[in-house]
Amino acid sequence: MNLRDVIINSSSLNDDLVIYAKRVNGQFLPTSEAVLFALSDDEEAMKPDEFASRNCPGFSYCIEMFLLNELLEDLEARGENTTTDEVVERVIYYLENDAYLE
Repeated sequence: MNLRDVIINSSSLNDDLVIYAKRVNGQFLPTSEAVLFALSDDEEAMKPDEFASRNCPGFSYCIEMFLLNELLEDLEARGENTTTDEVVERVIYYLENDAYLE
C-alpha cells in the first residue's frame, strides 16, 4: 500500500489506526510505502520514532487516521473543485510543513 492509497481510502479505514510511511529522499511522496498500525496502550506511550525503529524500520510516523480524516473533511468543506491528486498533494504538503512530526 502506498501513501496515496491510504489517503484516498481513509474514510473506509479505522480512525484508531496510525500511519507510518517511508520517506523518499527525505520527503513523503504519493508513492511512499505506507503501513497502518493499531497501537496498544503501551505502544501509544512510546515516541513515534521509537515505535518505528522497533516495528517498522525505515518508516517514519506520518499521521493518525482520525487526524487525516479531519483534514480531508476540512479540505472538502472548502468547496474547491480539486482532483484526487491535488487532494493527495495538499495532504502531503500538510504532513511535511504543518503537522507535528517526530
